[in-house]
Amino acid sequence: MPGMMDKGSEYLGKGRSNGTKSPSNASNGHFSDESGSDDEHDVGMRVGADYQAIIPEYEPGSTKYTDKDSGGMLVWSPHHTIVDSKLDEYIAIAKEKHGYNVEQALGMLFWHKHNIEKSLADLPNFTPFPDEWTVEDKVLFEQAFSFHGKSFHRIQQ
Repeated sequence: MPGMMDKGSEYLGKGRSNGTKSPSNASNGHFSDESGSDDEHDVGMRVGADYQAIIPEYEPGSTKYTDKDSGGMLVWSPHHTIVDSKLDEYIAIAKEKHGYNVEQALGMLFWHKHNIEKSLADLPNFTPFPDEWTVEDKVLFEQAFSFHGKSFHRIQQ
């Protein structure tokens, strides 16, 4: 098949490599064609001592990372002394009279250490975040999105 050989040699003769990769910069692990072409960057498998992570020794008494670093906040933990019917009644009042959703109502109850009376008294003191957007909010967002695209920082303004 002389036609294919000619095409292959012509292909290589135009400054393209034969498909082998070589490290262009051993310190960052990027691989590129031998010709140095920047328009195609293929990253190969990185094997060897240069590409190993440096892991510090484990220190059992270290307090560098704690549970507080996870960013999570407990908003509800079941309490076994609350009767289910009382809990359901509390949630219904929080939803119907004050506009809370279930998660917000349970968070308030948890904040008051599962004391339903204190939680009910404190419900009117806060304005809960709405679960759903109003029609006006939806229209405003759609207009801003059509004007600004995915630039959410501008949409927020």
